[in-house]
Amino acid sequence: MAQHQWEIERKYDLSPEQAAKLKPHKIKGFTVGEPAIHDMTAAYYDTEDYALSAANVAVRCRAGGGDDGWHVKYKAGKVRGELHYEPLKSSDRMPAVLRRTLVGITLGERLSPVATINTQRTEYPISTEDGQQHAVLCVDFVRARDERSGVDREWSECETELSSHTLSKKESKAVFTAVEDVLFKAGAVHSSSPAKIARALGQDTVSAEPQRAKDSGRDSPATGQDVLNAMCESLTRQLQHWDFAVRIGSEDSVHQMRVRSRALRSVLHASRDYIPKQVGGDLENRLKTLARALSDARDEEVAAEQLHERLDGEFQGQITASARQDLFAASETSIADAARVVRRMLESPEHLQLLTDLRALSRDSSFGEQAAHLSAKKFAKAVMSTALTDVIHQATAEPTVDSQTGRAEVSELGAELSERLALANEDSVDLAVYFDHLHDARKAIKSVRYVSDALDRADVEPGKKRSKAASYAKDYQDELGSLTDCAVMEHWLARVARNFQRTGKDRYAVGLLHGIEMASLRARLADAPELISDLVADIRRELPSEN
Repeated sequence: MAQHQWEIERKYDLSPEQAAKLKPHKIKGFTVGEPAIHDMTAAYYDTEDYALSAANVAVRCRAGGGDDGWHVKYKAGKVRGELHYEPLKSSDRMPAVLRRTLVGITLGERLSPVATINTQRTEYPISTEDGQQHAVLCVDFVRARDERSGVDREWSECETELSSHTLSKKESKAVFTAVEDVLFKAGAVHSSSPAKIARALGQDTVSAEPQRAKDSGRDSPATGQDVLNAMCESLTRQLQHWDFAVRIGSEDSVHQMRVRSRALRSVLHASRDYIPKQVGGDLENRLKTLARALSDARDEEVAAEQLHERLDGEFQGQITASARQDLFAASETSIADAARVVRRMLESPEHLQLLTDLRALSRDSSFGEQAAHLSAKKFAKAVMSTALTDVIHQATAEPTVDSQTGRAEVSELGAELSERLALANEDSVDLAVYFDHLHDARKAIKSVRYVSDALDRADVEPGKKRSKAASYAKDYQDELGSLTDCAVMEHWLARVARNFQRTGKDRYAVGLLHGIEMASLRARLADAPELISDLVADIRRELPSEN
């Protein structure tokens, strides 16, 4: 069974001589307990190409210190956390559940030892006057061996870790400030290393985001093929990282994974002139399937966020307590159901094969060779022009007509929304076509943003005019985002209304919210054409004449 805990800590560097001068019992405003000394040994594991390290994940098997077993330390967004797994009878055998948690990053590759770290730790519990422990000050003397290079390293450090993530900001600041007063007087400084494993492997000066060329020390790409490979490799590693975060239920992970899947698809689509059609098209379709599954779960999260905003804001006091409870319960059920679907998708062989195929791109020297003759700058200009031109095409496209029925083809969501929104004198199909048109235009606009961000991370500029046009797309995308969120909320309320009718629950609150949401959605639909028209004009003004 895995235990999950959040880590809120600060690390400091200090020499053995400075550690000897440390006077923990002079920490003001708190009571410092008697120290406990632990001798700990930890073996760290990774793949041959250090995939876990690249994903900001560290796996170790540790003995000593009171928490023997397997640990997974990670960073997901702004959150640092740790998973604990009890040791098996054979202490060096990794639990199967742990391997499954990591499979999106490791892709099933064997994990082997990369470092052994021996730590002599002295722990000082720090409590308030009423006996509530707020933090632990740890002073560590470390001996490490890089198992692959054979290099031995020694150092000393200390860390202050909060004992509870429920402390208020004021309480957290108070304990950190009090401890730092004593640490800094002894000569300690904020640590330059993100973790012991980084220092053990000589990686303590490496950026915490190794995917970004300009921050990691990697040479900037020279050719178009270099740029394409850099973008795809970076986004694939990010996708794998957020795959892990979704598996452990990390906050905002579904959203972040969906963003990376869409970004990868956008980069492949914008680079389609330089990728074999069969390869690019196949990957785009599979990424679309992944994004669709994640979108369903993310829509439930968006609906929940908006529900809380509505009920705690403009509708506060207008909805009964029982109705609020029913609505929140329905939201929680929907989120849980969608999360189960996502987890099943992540466990599927098809998903693992997609990640494997994406990782294989970075190892394929022929991938993107059609762009090898272009400079990095010319390639960046070309793919950005393609993405911007796609916006114009989607914004001005005529609806697709079914050759047999002669009727315009519409999405399932568009058809459902239009049936509810269409007035007596309106054709619901026309309204559905209109909604789908706006939805497709917004997706193309978002693709511009994804391509722009990927080029930026690869340290390549697509030129001033294209960059300016891309900035317009970002601005309009934010404005059109409110329309999509409103459509998500309307769709969720309509579904809940049907559920409440079937189960006999009070539908007044749902009806009130739904009616206002429908009016808001109609208003946004009415404003959207002017936004789209303005954006197309702005892009055409900035794009060079050949586009």
